[in-house]
Amino acid sequence: MAMADLWAGAEVQLAILLRSLARHEDLEVSAILLNAGRLAHDLQGAGIRTNVILEGERNPLSIMKKLSDYFRRNKIEVLHTHKYKDNILGALASVCHDIPYRVRTVHGASEPFEGLQALKMNFYEMLDGVINRWAVDRLLAVSFALRDPLVARFGIDKVTCIHNAIDVDQIRATRDPADLRKELGLDQHDFIIGTMGRLVPVKGLDVFLRAARILKDHGKTAKFIIAGDGPLRGLLQALSHQFGLEHEVLFLGHRNDSHDILGLMDLFVLPSLNEGIPLVLLEALALSRPVVATDVGGIPEVIEHGISGLLVRAGKEADLARGCLALIDDPVLAQRLGRAGRKRVEGAFSAEVMAENVANVYRTLVGTGKSS
Repeated sequence: MAMADLWAGAEVQLAILLRSLARHEDLEVSAILLNAGRLAHDLQGAGIRTNVILEGERNPLSIMKKLSDYFRRNKIEVLHTHKYKDNILGALASVCHDIPYRVRTVHGASEPFEGLQALKMNFYEMLDGVINRWAVDRLLAVSFALRDPLVARFGIDKVTCIHNAIDVDQIRATRDPADLRKELGLDQHDFIIGTMGRLVPVKGLDVFLRAARILKDHGKTAKFIIAGDGPLRGLLQALSHQFGLEHEVLFLGHRNDSHDILGLMDLFVLPSLNEGIPLVLLEALALSRPVVATDVGGIPEVIEHGISGLLVRAGKEADLARGCLALIDDPVLAQRLGRAGRKRVEGAFSAEVMAENVANVYRTLVGTGKSS
């Protein structure tokens, strides 16, 4: 069960997981989504039974009634949720319908909010925590960095780390880079430094722009790509103009050809202030892109500094710029890191391994009960 209100890391991860779980003959997989959109289309196209309840047309009580009707009609042994809203509504709707086990994946740390929004989110997180403690049987953290505080709150027996993963064979660029460069107004000789994700504070994109200004001041004739959309787009564009980067920085908005855009980058940068295991990082590595990323959250569980990428301190534009300069000035090192990054993902972050680990959680619950 999932919100499916975006097509971001958690939603893409869920699509990868369900497609892989559906290949397990001992599991019958279905999905309940609270929004229509790309995730619903993706799952239905993969032959996964998908039920959509449009949250925009219903209040929470009405959603719970629809969920309750679905649970009554279907024999479900494990309910797996992914965000606070579907976790709360799903758990409350399931308690009267003999669903014996509930699993919740925690995809990332809480994002900072201000004012009324902060008060509202604090309430939801408090309620989510109550549900996790009293109704959820297993919490799945996508990184060890996320697992440790969950263990401190809910106990080691309740929390398991299962890393995010990708279907490496499905990650490939399909367009001619020269054609894409021409479409975007980029010269064939431009060195392209890019990032991709939601335009929200936790992604550290202001730091990315400050680092871009440092690189320009060093005389580097790079172009900078920001792919993605979000509430900070206007502020980031204004900051780009303030830094005199309006001709160097391209804001591409949301792209359906994300693999082609990643494949176009000579260097992928992830300046986040906090992360779980970011899917876009795994995709960039799968495409053999050299990476400079911040050493926060689960990122150091993916990137081995100096081996499969470079790690820098979060929020430090000078450090980020130095990491970029190191790879701009040493293309042999950049190529070596890119090859090693691809091998790292192939060996440790495959969809098959992730799905088998999740399936084993289900099997343990159904086979032995809540204690393990």
